[in-house]
Amino acid sequence: MMKKSIRGKQKMDASKANIRIYYSELVKACFEKRKPDDIPDGIDIGELINYAAKGHIYYPIASSLIKLDIDEKHAEIMRNDLKVSTFMTLMQTVGSREITEAFEREGIRHQLLKGAIIKNDYPSPEMREMSDIDLVVYDESLDKAAKVMEAMGYTNHGLIKHHMIFSKGGNLHVEIHWCLFDEKVDHNQHVYFKDFRAKLADGKKYTYEFSHEDFYVYMIAHMSKHFFETGCGIRNLMDIYIFWNKYAGSMNRAYLDKELIKCGIRDFEINMRELAFIWLDNTECSEFYENLFTYMLDSGIYGKSENGIWGQLAKETPKGNHARLHYYFPSYKFMVEKYKWLENKAFLLPIAWVVRGCTAACSDEAKKHKQLFENTEEKDAAMMIEMYHRLNLNFRR
Repeated sequence: MMKKSIRGKQKMDASKANIRIYYSELVKACFEKRKPDDIPDGIDIGELINYAAKGHIYYPIASSLIKLDIDEKHAEIMRNDLKVSTFMTLMQTVGSREITEAFEREGIRHQLLKGAIIKNDYPSPEMREMSDIDLVVYDESLDKAAKVMEAMGYTNHGLIKHHMIFSKGGNLHVEIHWCLFDEKVDHNQHVYFKDFRAKLADGKKYTYEFSHEDFYVYMIAHMSKHFFETGCGIRNLMDIYIFWNKYAGSMNRAYLDKELIKCGIRDFEINMRELAFIWLDNTECSEFYENLFTYMLDSGIYGKSENGIWGQLAKETPKGNHARLHYYFPSYKFMVEKYKWLENKAFLLPIAWVVRGCTAACSDEAKKHKQLFENTEEKDAAMMIEMYHRLNLNFRR
């Protein structure tokens, strides 16, 4: 039975490797505005479309596929989807400009973030999809920003975590943050990004922007946050590839390395940049990077909640050993992050284990974690933990 399971996994991994290789051809064909090579034997077009949609790389994949002699049903669906995607990019571009102009006019110190910026580095902005417009508001201007947004016709959906959510017309979504990094994920990076790093945009009094170096550090920090918590998708690799190809020659590498080290994400950046170029330049891929790509491909865009166990277990198990023991009975160091009342009271650790167990029994997310962990073979769990070890995301709350 075990051999059958392993053969099935090997077959699946080979299929994902083929998708990785062909996805690089489709993405590069889109960037270069050319017809791609034909779909190789053994790859299903439905699978290509499905992964692209879940990973928010639909535009580059679909825009290349429709240049091929494919089933008209698939082609028609993709043509319609691409029209919608292009219209969404236009709405987001106009929306970003209107919001930043209004905030500048009203004296609200602010800065556009993430996709709203990097879209402009792609050969065409529609090639880089994004779910919403992200920006941060500095000082104590959040209430004022909310009033401006409401006056512009946006619906205020209130506060969630470290941002306020707005929508307009059912399709345009905006997240206004009041801090750049969530303290509940990593205290070190939260403190790092509290240090004001942006500079005024040319000709502006209240509109800020990052240098290329600081934008890249923040981009990697945001990616690492998602990867540590739930995994993240391969669109992030496209961003790295685009940004690095465009700005690597002009960036201050010494400063960049120093800041990535301060954030504790230098090893993560090295490996993700390596994978981005392996994938999109279609060069030789080691087993580690093949496994990493497969994990990210399966993670959709923002990961899966059950994946959150791997980053935490990596902190607990130095070499992936005794993973099950650490899963059910975490260390004092791990538990005190979650239960502050344990601090300087290690003798209460058994009680904390009981509290954790009872809380988990009532949590759907914890149940997903447990199901994933218990359904994962020991060697596969060790592989996942070792992957997180190599990426070295030692986040602390």
